[in-house]
Amino acid sequence: MKRFLNHLKNISPLKNLFSFLYRLLRNVSIRNRIFFSFLLVIILLLFSVNFLIINYQKKSLKEQYYKNLNHSLESFSLEVVDWLVFFDPLKLEEKVNALKTTPGITYVMIVDKNGRVVAHTDPSQLGSFISLDQNTFKPWEKTDDKGIKHFNRPVFKEDFSLGTVRVGVLETELEVFVEQSVRTLRNYMVFVSGVFLLIALVVSYFISTTLIKPLAKLKSSIQKVQANEFELCENENLILCKDFYQCKDYRCPSYGKTRCWLYEDTRKWCKRTLKIQCEDCFVYKYSCGDELGYVIESFNKMLIDLKTYMKQLERATQEKIKLEKYSVISEMAMVVAHEIKNPLNSIKAACSYLKANFKGKVLQEFLSIIDKETQRLNELITGFLTYARPLPLKLEKLQINTIIKEVINLVKTEFDEENKQIEVILDSSIPEFYFDPYQIKQMLLNLLVNAEEATKEGDKIWVFTKKEENFVVISVKDTGEGIPEEFQDKVFEPFFTTKVTGSGLGLACVEKIVREHGGKITFFSKKGEGTEFKVYLPIRHEP
Repeated sequence: MKRFLNHLKNISPLKNLFSFLYRLLRNVSIRNRIFFSFLLVIILLLFSVNFLIINYQKKSLKEQYYKNLNHSLESFSLEVVDWLVFFDPLKLEEKVNALKTTPGITYVMIVDKNGRVVAHTDPSQLGSFISLDQNTFKPWEKTDDKGIKHFNRPVFKEDFSLGTVRVGVLETELEVFVEQSVRTLRNYMVFVSGVFLLIALVVSYFISTTLIKPLAKLKSSIQKVQANEFELCENENLILCKDFYQCKDYRCPSYGKTRCWLYEDTRKWCKRTLKIQCEDCFVYKYSCGDELGYVIESFNKMLIDLKTYMKQLERATQEKIKLEKYSVISEMAMVVAHEIKNPLNSIKAACSYLKANFKGKVLQEFLSIIDKETQRLNELITGFLTYARPLPLKLEKLQINTIIKEVINLVKTEFDEENKQIEVILDSSIPEFYFDPYQIKQMLLNLLVNAEEATKEGDKIWVFTKKEENFVVISVKDTGEGIPEEFQDKVFEPFFTTKVTGSGLGLACVEKIVREHGGKITFFSKKGEGTEFKVYLPIRHEP
């Protein structure tokens, strides 16, 4: 079929027609194409059906006409036997005139056995003779050049020939008669076709609107994507998995959600627990419906994947910028720290010498201030170097709860002195795993110091541990003032602090240590209610 159509296209007139139709329809909307195409098919179908029915009816009328005419001639040839034998011209004339009233018949005549016309619809032909031949007294039919079809039927009395009957039918008059006969049918067909065409208009509009509606939604969604608005394309056929299967399994990651097949966790869960792919699920097939529904849901899946990839790309870009920033800061911090450390050591040594060898209340007071500030600068430089210097992990297989208890013992006395409660809840089911104990201690100490500085007398601090799948979660929660919302995006940035004192490297070092262990850190804070930091460390069974 395709080869045949290609052949048609190569024919010059048809090629021009196809080219014209293509140019005509190229800028027409799909909806209008469907509407007019369907309407055109209906019109062509109605026209073809009407044409075939009318032609068939005409053909049937002609066949029936000639069939009836033959029967009439057979009866006529039997009826005129006695009138020919006894020669009754009035009866013969009456009979031929009666037969002449049949539509389409142009003449009727009766000829005796000698070839003399004894009855004719044209009185001027009475008494004339026709030539006799071997076919005169045989039945035959023939059409002359004038479009008159002649019928010849012999008249017999037993086996004795009395004459013949001839009838001429004018084809053009017969066509007029047939046309008049089918006029009522044609009018009826036109009326019925008009009704069908009106119905076709409504159906065409409904079908084109129904088919184009999902495409219009898809187009709108694509335009929104172009405008950076990632909204899923609507689908009116969506059903909930839990409603269809009467499911009560609340463990499902997408329980009660529409389009559960868009969630990767759900796809894995269904494959693992139900042994079924989302594409084979009845809920998915019913929600998609037809081919356009499958296209829409495939687009939605692509949109979800695109959003995920863009978020990952954004995080990767931010991480890259952050690492580049940290690298520059680290190099600068190391250079500055080394340049400042030696003069500070000299100042500290000179201060110690003066305090030991010179007396005086005022002098000792100023020397103590110098010594204290020098010590504070040394601590800042140590923090710079700790953050900037890349320390390799020294992994050991230990119990994390033991390390936490050691850190708690280090700070408990100071917490008690400030009348701050610290409560520790440790998960005993956590196994031993590989981590760097020194860096984890440093991380916990920074979090606890941060909590201590954020709380006031009488506040409470909690330390929790628990096992979640392949991670150990360490939580440090306080009831302090909380972190203002406008600063929450910057808490892990180096040198950022809301306090008067401090380097702003504490949480940056914590985030760096967690990242080097392959984990992640999150926090939740609300002003006036406190802050909770959660550290997720992977359980490594091998170094």
